[in-house]
Amino acid sequence: MIMWLTMTWFFLTQPVAIPVTGLIPVFVLPMAGVMPTVKTCSCYLTEYVMLLVISSMIVVLLNNSGVDRRICLRLVCSGDACQYSGKRLVFKTSVAAYFLSMFSSRLIVTSTLTQLVTNAVTKLDASPKDPDLDPNYITMRNIINNAIQTASSIGSTAFFHTAMVTILFRGAFVEFAPADKEYPDIFNYLQYSAFAFPLSFVMFLLNVSYHMILMDWALGKNMPAEKMVELRSIFLKSRKEIPRRISLHERLSVIFLIIIVITFFFRWNQWIDGWAEFRRDKDSPEIPRLKDTTVAAIFVIALHIIPKGYGFVQFLEAETKSELPPLKAESAILWWKFVDNNVNYGYIFLFGACHAIVKAVRVTGLDKEIAEGAGSAITGKSWNVGIFIVVLVATILANLTTSVAACVIWIPFVLSCSVDAPIPWPSKFYLAALGVGVACSFGFCLPFLYTPAYFCHNTGKVPIKKMIKYNIMSVLICMLCLYFALLIWAPYLFDPNDLGVVAVDAPIQAGATKATTTEEGGEGAGGGGGGGEGL
Repeated sequence: MIMWLTMTWFFLTQPVAIPVTGLIPVFVLPMAGVMPTVKTCSCYLTEYVMLLVISSMIVVLLNNSGVDRRICLRLVCSGDACQYSGKRLVFKTSVAAYFLSMFSSRLIVTSTLTQLVTNAVTKLDASPKDPDLDPNYITMRNIINNAIQTASSIGSTAFFHTAMVTILFRGAFVEFAPADKEYPDIFNYLQYSAFAFPLSFVMFLLNVSYHMILMDWALGKNMPAEKMVELRSIFLKSRKEIPRRISLHERLSVIFLIIIVITFFFRWNQWIDGWAEFRRDKDSPEIPRLKDTTVAAIFVIALHIIPKGYGFVQFLEAETKSELPPLKAESAILWWKFVDNNVNYGYIFLFGACHAIVKAVRVTGLDKEIAEGAGSAITGKSWNVGIFIVVLVATILANLTTSVAACVIWIPFVLSCSVDAPIPWPSKFYLAALGVGVACSFGFCLPFLYTPAYFCHNTGKVPIKKMIKYNIMSVLICMLCLYFALLIWAPYLFDPNDLGVVAVDAPIQAGATKATTTEEGGEGAGGGGGGGEGL
């Protein structure tokens, strides 16, 4: 518990880099005799740590080919001069940020859009203007950049692989299962997206509406027509910097992204038989052997092998040596150097720390002490109030530190609260875990590293006080939308029969046999010649 509190203090005050704090369990848990070094270190390379790394490579697929920048400029530069008022720019940039953040890196998308808006509006502000007619363009720039970063954060929650914190909560939920047990794969790609996409869309619409109202209230003046024409010309100059013709590399990246998402969607779900059914375990039919990490690895390997052009075909069609093209290696669809520069490997330590804490509270029995003590402040109240407290605390923490660090602090506590708690917590705590995972993405107010808010402040030049002032309402909107979705929408998707979610037997290893109870009351275990111990 002291280690956990120390890490919380480190996350909130940041005396050292946040990823470094994630290494604390590696020496504290073995030195304290809680878990051996090998078992502690194994928490730092679990299934979901691998999914973090591999999915981070898939996320930059569109960014690698440059198609994300093309789409950004296409949306922002659409329409005539009337479409370049402050309100219209809030709408266009937010749409681009929201939808692109679903499929590509939200940090790169936020950086791209923020650079475009900041450069254009700053040039407009530097040009001659009439104080009686022109609005405050710096305020307009601040509001647009705030709208971009909030839309990016909201959009990244729609699918699992685009936000690190959604992967983290899922991994913590899985790691919390007892030994040799697993929870059913309820947070598969399709079911999670069926919950998160409608929720994110509602949050997006309300957030955009709020920023458009804020624009009218803060500026108090309409933009002169000649200024809108000038702003349009500035954006069109930026659009001319990219090639007019869409390259084969861009087309291939979009095609493969569609294939990847479809493959994720239909791997496993409770509504239809997924393609991973062929590896279903007879003894554990609710647990698939093929998980999202396997799917992601298949495509990352393929994208690093398949070339981004058809130049190699010329070698096959050439009949004479003179027809051969120059011997020049052709890059793959996914370029490793770009991937390596844009994957945040340091957050592996945070994922491992979260999994180590979850395991440690199970091993030491701290989960039961939490459930009986501080956890009763949540589980002792009505279900609706308890869920609200969970979402509220997660949202507050996300605005005091980074989203992943907030989840590391809070989700082990929330999971521990469910142990021996009053009904319905033991069977419905998955809703609380889901609430923590999504709510930790609502860190809009402070510019922490590796968050869209960081680019809003540093690239978009938005003062921190303005970020807090403008984004408090966005945080409240998203928090309340999530709260009502957890109470109304989530139970129908993840537990339609209202039976709850409990751990079941994990799939056994190949060649092993499942433990059976003998007639004398003993329990025999097969596989490797191990015998059970009689009762």
